[in-house]
Amino acid sequence: MRTAVASLIIAALLMLPCGLFAQQGKSPGTTSEQSTQRAMSPQKEHHEQMKAEHEKMMKDMDDRLDQKVAEMDAASGQKKIDAMAEVIKELVSQRKEMREHMMKMREQWTKHYKEQKRQEGNTKGKGM
Repeated sequence: MRTAVASLIIAALLMLPCGLFAQQGKSPGTTSEQSTQRAMSPQKEHHEQMKAEHEKMMKDMDDRLDQKVAEMDAASGQKKIDAMAEVIKELVSQRKEMREHMMKMREQWTKHYKEQKRQEGNTKGKGM
């Protein structure tokens, strides 16, 4: 029994340096993938910023549409028909706005992707 307890204590003490080594910032065995993940921090910040802008844009669109729908619901007769036309116009306008936004995002992503590939190509050429 004492031998088993002693063996467990020794094993735990031997594993302790491994845990401390894993907690260090950059170890000699760090892979390039791990380095890339650290380097992508500005990219993540950019992504979060773009996500926040997109969410704000969507909320603004929803608010505009909600206002027009409320006006439509409150109206009657010819004013209701006019309000319905405003809702339809708003929907068409938002669709165009979203399409333009998506095309802009696609262009930015394509530019970013090409730049990233170009940089990877330059990095690979230097290592050989």
